[in-house]
Amino acid sequence: MNKEKLKVPEWIPGPPGTGKTSEWLRDKYKKCLEKYPWDRIVVLSHTNVAANAIIDSIKEIPKMKDISKSKLDDQICTIHSYFRAEYINLKKYEKKDHDQFCIENPEMKHWNKKMSWEKHPLYQISSHTHGRKETFLEYWAKCDVSNYEPYNINTLIKLKKKYDAYREDIKHKRVCFEDMIDNFIYKANCPKNIDVLIVDEAQDCSKPQIDALRKAATNTHEFIFIGDADQTIYEYSGADPNFFYKLSSTPEAKKAELKYGKRCGKTINTICKRIISPIWRKWGGNAERVWTPAEGVIGKSYWVPHIKQSCKAVDILLDKIKNTNETFLFTYRGIPTDSHVSEFLQSHGIDYKYVSNEHPHVSRKDFRCFKQWPNFINNKVSKKQIMDFWPLMGKNVKVYRKGSVDILKPLIDKEYNIQEMIDMGFVLPEAKQYKNFSEVLTKKDLESKVPFIKKVIENGFNTEEMPRVQQDCIHKVKGLTFDNVIVDLSIYRQERNTDEAIRLAYVAYSRGKKDCWSIGTSNFRFKSSLAGIQNNRHYYLKEENDTQRHI
Repeated sequence: MNKEKLKVPEWIPGPPGTGKTSEWLRDKYKKCLEKYPWDRIVVLSHTNVAANAIIDSIKEIPKMKDISKSKLDDQICTIHSYFRAEYINLKKYEKKDHDQFCIENPEMKHWNKKMSWEKHPLYQISSHTHGRKETFLEYWAKCDVSNYEPYNINTLIKLKKKYDAYREDIKHKRVCFEDMIDNFIYKANCPKNIDVLIVDEAQDCSKPQIDALRKAATNTHEFIFIGDADQTIYEYSGADPNFFYKLSSTPEAKKAELKYGKRCGKTINTICKRIISPIWRKWGGNAERVWTPAEGVIGKSYWVPHIKQSCKAVDILLDKIKNTNETFLFTYRGIPTDSHVSEFLQSHGIDYKYVSNEHPHVSRKDFRCFKQWPNFINNKVSKKQIMDFWPLMGKNVKVYRKGSVDILKPLIDKEYNIQEMIDMGFVLPEAKQYKNFSEVLTKKDLESKVPFIKKVIENGFNTEEMPRVQQDCIHKVKGLTFDNVIVDLSIYRQERNTDEAIRLAYVAYSRGKKDCWSIGTSNFRFKSSLAGIQNNRHYYLKEENDTQRHI
């Protein structure tokens, strides 16, 4: 592959909440339809969620309403899916392959954390080194090696050779994500069926992905990257901020920059500009870029010394969570801050979920059981509700041998009270004495959550809908929008560089529309890693009642 001939993309920079995906991309696609057929316009992103959101936006264009989603899936999809299409006959390396590889290589089983198999240190370091175009030894010399415990570099190198051989073996013949990109770069022909190639959130691309995209664009008429260099936070896996800052520094990019904010209010917009200004000065000599706040939104900012410390700012936060319908995001650098946030939310009875987890801390079905049990005792509930009760109920309630929910299938679809279930021989007569569902509960992991469940119900949260409060690390919340954001930048390891710490803070605060809370820390490394933010000054002005506001 001759890099000198690779196309350089047109760069459309846009700060957070300027409508890069929701408006600009849709409008650009609409203009492209005037010159090119829709099936020669390719739009790529990094996740299936993002790709589906783009498809939904594109289908709002009148010309595209009759084009089925299944057809658009080939043109609007993830980067890996698009490049895998060249080698679709090769099967992807999956859980069953991992299990077989572990049987053949017992060293793999030294890692026994309760995480997805894809998080195994071998796969993680393979991905990170590939994205950065580095050898294991080059990467190991500067990475946080604790991320790959309990393995040392020599063991990982040996496992990597066996892993590569396993995938290449004709008996298995599997491809991982890295293979999908490399196969296209080194084996595929430049496609001739693309007129337009657009890449959303391009700053998240690794170095090999950028090479593959530039090759794919060889015969295109238009090649466009949309993104924000200031939101390049995946350096550990190969994202290259320097590449995007150079693109951003061109006169063409500065002219094309999206300027009008539709998300962040004045307060959060000001905070974000001040956080990122050292990097703006470094690359553009201009710390006063035009990025307007959302019209009509001001917002407030509060300082919280510690999430477990009671203060006026925390009182304001709790009041707003409990007495409004607004959304809230707690975000942070990583472990162990995540557990501190969980403990805070649980202690105050706040219904919540992790952004990266499909399910809330307590399921909607389980909450319903606690709420509906009194109706079962005193009134009637549906057959479906009784079937939800059943797996959670113990022997103090259910008749012997009536444990499986299948036993309830003969019930007709109507409402029942507890006396009817007793008369039919499903429930013991003693069950009527239990007024609270926690008294009949037998599911161990749910028993530990009973105090939290009771507090959530007492606080009056709507537990039929998904929680309005979510939490997760900064890397997992990028691209999301919430009414309010609570940022804890405490860290327990040194960032690779000050710029990276600045970009993480910038991404964290810019998730919010209205109010933000900053959680303090006594951790020295937090202060030093943000030293580039206006000579290590925090932007707070003392106010009454131990709250503070950003100036």
